[in-house]
Amino acid sequence: MDKVMDSIGQLRSSRKFNWFNATELDALLEEEVAPEEIWWGTSRHDELHKLESVAQIPSILRMVLEWGENYSFENDPMTKYAQGTKLVDGNYTLELAVVGHQACNIRIGYGADPDCLSSHPDADVEFEGPQSLSIAQVTEVLGQWLLGRGLPSGYGGSIHIYG
Repeated sequence: MDKVMDSIGQLRSSRKFNWFNATELDALLEEEVAPEEIWWGTSRHDELHKLESVAQIPSILRMVLEWGENYSFENDPMTKYAQGTKLVDGNYTLELAVVGHQACNIRIGYGADPDCLSSHPDADVEFEGPQSLSIAQVTEVLGQWLLGRGLPSGYGGSIHIYG
């Protein structure tokens, strides 16, 4: 329980928007990752590492130190993955993808606008805009998605299909 509380303390958001309920986030951090194995990596780590629990996500994101550095999560064989980049405002992007005959990539944002915004990899993310997510927001969305629960309320995204 102390690990969970330590993680919660590190998830404080400086944003006005708190889409998560603290009790729900606490429960999310206590849960293990879905039955499938999930692997993570960052720009600073050449090897992929096994994700042990959702509570690891904030620590992994803090390893992405500078603007333009990346993080990723994937299963093996790869049927889904998540990736993101550190932004100049100190926040992160988050893209979720499902891989089949084509890859469907969804850049995640909060509020009412994400489904109207670009998910193209070369499109800019607006400074402090809805696609600029705090560590708490990335952990909330990514944790729910990795556990197979879909997107939490308050989030959405636009789809980009690679074909």
